[in-house]
Amino acid sequence: MDYTGIFLERADQLKYQLYSLMARPYVKNMTITDLAALMHTKYQPTYNVFQELLGDLVGITGERRNVVRKQMLTASPLPLSLDAYRSYLVRQSIVYRLIDYAITAPAPSPGQFCDREFVSRSTISRKLKPLNDLMARFGVKMKLAKLTFTGNEMNIRYFLYTVYWWAHRGSYWPFENVTRASLHEECGQIGIMNERPVTQWQMQYFLAISHLRVGKNQRIAPNPFLAELDTRVNRMHLRAGTPRAPFSRMDTAFYNFFQISQPRFDVHSRPPEAPLQEMTLLTNGSSSQVIDAVCQAVYQPSSGDIDVDLYLNMMRVIFGYLLFNGDFPQAQDVVGGGRTERDPAVVAKLAAVVDGLPSAPPFAGFHQDAAAFTDELACLVTPYIRRCIRNQQVRIKLDVDPAIEGYRDLYHFLDCTPWIAQVTEDHADMIVGADESPAASLPADFTWYANALDLPVYRESLIHALSAVRKEKQAVLAPEV
Repeated sequence: MDYTGIFLERADQLKYQLYSLMARPYVKNMTITDLAALMHTKYQPTYNVFQELLGDLVGITGERRNVVRKQMLTASPLPLSLDAYRSYLVRQSIVYRLIDYAITAPAPSPGQFCDREFVSRSTISRKLKPLNDLMARFGVKMKLAKLTFTGNEMNIRYFLYTVYWWAHRGSYWPFENVTRASLHEECGQIGIMNERPVTQWQMQYFLAISHLRVGKNQRIAPNPFLAELDTRVNRMHLRAGTPRAPFSRMDTAFYNFFQISQPRFDVHSRPPEAPLQEMTLLTNGSSSQVIDAVCQAVYQPSSGDIDVDLYLNMMRVIFGYLLFNGDFPQAQDVVGGGRTERDPAVVAKLAAVVDGLPSAPPFAGFHQDAAAFTDELACLVTPYIRRCIRNQQVRIKLDVDPAIEGYRDLYHFLDCTPWIAQVTEDHADMIVGADESPAASLPADFTWYANALDLPVYRESLIHALSAVRKEKQAVLAPEV
């Protein structure tokens, strides 16, 4: 989803596009002509956008115009971070200001907003059309008559988080009614995981939005999975304190769910007890039934064990489907990142898993949104499935007398080839020998023999033989995919 097209006017989009280009590491010591070529536009339009961008940066930084211009063209470094400039532009946006007004004003009124911003109701309605498409992805709507959001409260909070995080990315604190210092302390009190600095910012944004919603009496509805999560958190003593009023038990549990719902791949850098704690929180009778069926369907010996990162990431998705009774918004799918490859065979295996689940609650959501569920899990599983093919290596046995001249060169040549696992004596995939070696009596598909010690002459032939064996191994493994 193009957030830039939703929240920025056309002129601001062009400035942001140009500044995004200039923020790339390889764009240095440029002229306007160079920038025009990179933007695929003509000189004059690029010059005009550059001058408007220059004016913005001079106003923001307070530096002299010639100093800022030099910094922009040489990128040494840029006068303002890309995140900070995007934050500045978005704060001028009518659409963003409307959302911010709707959740921060005590009694939001469309007429009052129009008067304050000097815009008409028709202008607001027109600018909201692209935003409506974004909100629809979260199952959320905005009632313009009252400037209120409708939909599942959990989805509304996810939606608002993605807007604020995309806009500012921690470069600016946008919540005037909530102090960051108090939230920093509260995150430490009710949080259940040690977070990295950027993640701490994300948690504070989400907690601020939650407080703003609770302040308007918009609460998370009672949910058995959230209640069970909260019970386990308390039983395991994972919180250092209690939430501030008027947070409810469900509000707090949903904040904790948000903490553990985002896929992550850092199990080896976390405290050793963290993965087990998280696994305990996400495991119940229903999630166990789903994850067991998934693991049974996708496990293959040639790829090795399903590691903890993959297992936990699948559990996060499964628990989310149980909690939301179907597909649920995941912030990392909306803000940043491209589409990850899904193997069609993996999708088919996961679809079969869903077909095999009971149709009654709490599994109805998996059947209702089966396509989304299989697609999201296939994104996680595909790298595991393809591990054996992508990294498959050939094991070599040398049937040559080590005392013969040239043996050392041959050994090092084989041992340094990236996809040669090792030169071994046992369980070899291929035997390399000389004309007179006993290997000549073995099947031709598994041997390569000529004057193996005359490496400069036979190097290319040997590489072809090794490649053929490697492809044979891959072909054997491919049906498992």
